Amino acid sequence: MSELADFAKHVDDVLSDSSRIRHWTVEQSKQYMADYALHRDGFEQLAMQLMQTVVAPRVATVINRFSNAQIADDQLPHRITCWFDACDRFPALARIEFSIEHDVRFEKLIVHTQSWIRPAFVRYREQDNLTQSLNAVRKGEVADWVEERLLEFIDTYMRIDAGEEDPAAALATDPVCGMKIDRSKAATTDSYYGHSYYFCSNACHAAFQEHPEAYVQIKTL
Repeated sequence: MSELADFAKHVDDVLSDSSRIRHWTVEQSKQYMADYALHRDGFEQLAMQLMQTVVAPRVATVINRFSNAQIADDQLPHRITCWFDACDRFPALARIEFSIEHDVRFEKLIVHTQSWIRPAFVRYREQDNLTQSLNAVRKGEVADWVEERLLEFIDTYMRIDAGEEDPAAALATDPVCGMKIDRSKAATTDSYYGHSYYFCSNACHAAFQEHPEAYVQIKTL
């Protein structure tokens, strides 16, 4: 290993090398930066669209079936993270995340996923990428890939199942707004013709009490 003083001299020699040929002219640099900004704006729009119409709805489809799952509040524009809390049935903390990224020149769009389960009772794929040209993104292929990764994660997660009640059994649908809610965490409950209903808020409950027939249909003899 060389002395630090020797290394510092080598740094100064490289910095002072007057024979170095510049890669671009000023005009070329300006044009590159203009093209770069155009590609960046195109990426931002496409990434937002993919996240809102392809990735997020599929992640929501999964978490709506688990009472111990939730989407993290502090989301970045091109990222969605879903947490699965440890519980009696699934005695491990788990997370799956999808993000939409780009290469350094904004020529490639990269859909990235990473997941982990702690403690790791089973082997699983921790991360994966799907890369496409930014100018020729195939949304159907992105959707298929996201679905495959989610199904793969669910299959892995279910292997730590302790075998108690169905995770979706603890969920109920608010008859007013349609929200899926954990029965044990419902704001209020009510009974109508012998059927129990769960509500996400007092406002939904009040609307139901005023006109229950507008939200549910009960067959009576």
